[in-house]
Amino acid sequence: MAPDRSTARSSDLTSFLARLPATLAARFDAEQLEAVELHFGMRHRTRHAIDFRRRLRLPFLRCYVVLLAGRERAAE
Repeated sequence: MAPDRSTARSSDLTSFLARLPATLAARFDAEQLEAVELHFGMRHRTRHAIDFRRRLRLPFLRCYVVLLAGRERAAE
């Protein structure tokens, strides 16, 4: 059974804060902690039927293209 994502995020946040100096970790407010936790949550990708990711390297520009397609799972 896969771990719950909210648990994974909480443990990521706890680990992140533990690596910081205590005085710095104590200065985060609730809104900042939510933003950091959101960052860790974005690392978990859901699966898509089509997941096309490519980097484009042109002489004057570096960018990427992402095409995702799959079944709509959001509540209407």
